[in-house]
Amino acid sequence: MAKSIRTERLLLRPLRADDSEAVFALFANWEVIRRLSSPPWPYTREDASSFLELCDRNAGDESAELAIVRDGSLIGGIGMRVWPARRVQSGPGPFVGYWLGQPYWGKGYMTEAARGFLAWIFAAHACDTIYSGVFADNAASLRVQEKLGFARDGETTLYSKPRGAEFPHINTKLTRSAFEARGT
Repeated sequence: MAKSIRTERLLLRPLRADDSEAVFALFANWEVIRRLSSPPWPYTREDASSFLELCDRNAGDESAELAIVRDGSLIGGIGMRVWPARRVQSGPGPFVGYWLGQPYWGKGYMTEAARGFLAWIFAAHACDTIYSGVFADNAASLRVQEKLGFARDGETTLYSKPRGAEFPHINTKLTRSAFEARGT
């Protein structure tokens, strides 16, 4: 399980029950949640509490859900689950997902947080590939992944619970060698 990860401007730490109000405040935004696959819409305080309880129950070697904190305030989240090969990843291994509150977009926070998180995954797990992906209409998230060294690994459709339908999804993967080549 991840403890805390420090980057230049951020702290990544395990999500806690007392993060519920901050998660709700940032997630109850259509522009944030429509880019994700599993949260419900509309998003409620009860959804935030349930999400944090689930994170706590699932914490372990195969799963990590961290808060992204800037100057003491939660600004987003990043997580990892180890999965077998499935529709959105071509092989077994860690799958990374993330989100950032809209007021914090465009400041490089997600690239910085993900870089630190990916370094931790490669150091803590005997894996050579980390998987992720984005809905095809999320160019900003795809750009974050490209800056970190992720490469496209196919396309599929994925159900978006908030949008209530299947949408085109770009699958991505990051090899250890590609990540290390970027000097991170």
